Amino acid sequence: MKIKVLEIIFLSTHLRKADIPKFRGFLANKYPNYNLIHNHLENGKLRYSYPQIQFKTINGHPAIIGIKEGIAVLKQVFMESNNIKIGNKEETIYEKSISLKEEEFGIADKYIDYQFLSPWMALNQENYDKYKVMNRFEQMQFLKHILRENLKTISKGFDYTIPDIEEVKVDGNFIKKEVNFKNLKMICFIGSFLTNFYLPDFLGIGKQVARGFGMVKRIDD
Repeated sequence: MKIKVLEIIFLSTHLRKADIPKFRGFLANKYPNYNLIHNHLENGKLRYSYPQIQFKTINGHPAIIGIKEGIAVLKQVFMESNNIKIGNKEETIYEKSISLKEEEFGIADKYIDYQFLSPWMALNQENYDKYKVMNRFEQMQFLKHILRENLKTISKGFDYTIPDIEEVKVDGNFIKKEVNFKNLKMICFIGSFLTNFYLPDFLGIGKQVARGFGMVKRIDD
């Protein structure tokens, strides 16, 4: 199937990956009525569906990706955002780009290589406890299983039904990387993977994708 993805990049400024939550917080405070930005419902509870607005850095620049209803929200943000404030530092935005792309999504008739541009947060506390007692081979098999489950989660976000999950094949080279997240040490993964599934560049998979984790990009043939 074809899906639409909106990509906004603030080209005249730079952002460290560690500052993505501050970037997101700045826009969430600026536009409190847009719950897709801060990913909370009107009652204050978290939205647990796949985030329709995701904050990133692309080539060192602050960037936002929007899908579905998030596209309309980001068009408004794009028109109105002429400054960015990270902590106590405020900058005027002199150059920004916006592009709306139509991308392939879903089961592919070929295998595609992807790389993680930001750490993939694959594990929660429950499956981390399982992971840490496994041997290396079992851990790799477990991570492949989780990645395939992540593809199911993204598919639900796009209202796409995978005809047969057993048809989705995943292989990968996952390299453990320790990341500071909310003052906690988290085990994440970088590396690359191969799958017969179309994913748009810069979309996130796994946990905390709204904060820039798990960003993927196709490796050109």
